[in-house]
Amino acid sequence: MPSRRAVLSAVAGGALSLAGCGGPAEGTDREFGLTVTGADGVPGQAVAVELSAQGVGVVTYRVDALPPVWQVTQGDFDPGPTAVREMYPPELLWEPAIGSVTGSFIVEIPPKAAPGDYSLPVEARAGGSDDTAVRTAVITVAGQTERPSPQETA
Repeated sequence: MPSRRAVLSAVAGGALSLAGCGGPAEGTDREFGLTVTGADGVPGQAVAVELSAQGVGVVTYRVDALPPVWQVTQGDFDPGPTAVREMYPPELLWEPAIGSVTGSFIVEIPPKAAPGDYSLPVEARAGGSDDTAVRTAVITVAGQTERPSPQETA
């Protein structure tokens, strides 16, 4: 049979090791990350840039990386943001920070877009910290699908 001292040492040691099991206060020690997927499209088509994020408080995109006539809008997010800051581009907010979210931004490829690769940086900020992640979705535009009018070819 172990001595009283051995039992108390074991209990105290166990209690000390259990003290940190719960971790920091609710949700402050979340894993943070962001992934995005690009899209292939043709001029005049809308494509979705898909994203998945963990431990985020804010998600947005950097529209200034695209040519000026391109349009980007918010697609569906699951779960949806708790608020949206009405600015351009808008910031999607999750308060408190969300463990995991998936969603998309819809990119309208202009009818006269030149074939090639275009970049759309997507930014996520962690909830409760200054951590930021930026991932770039590449939108590949294939050749033109619309026939130019006679005035455009002259």
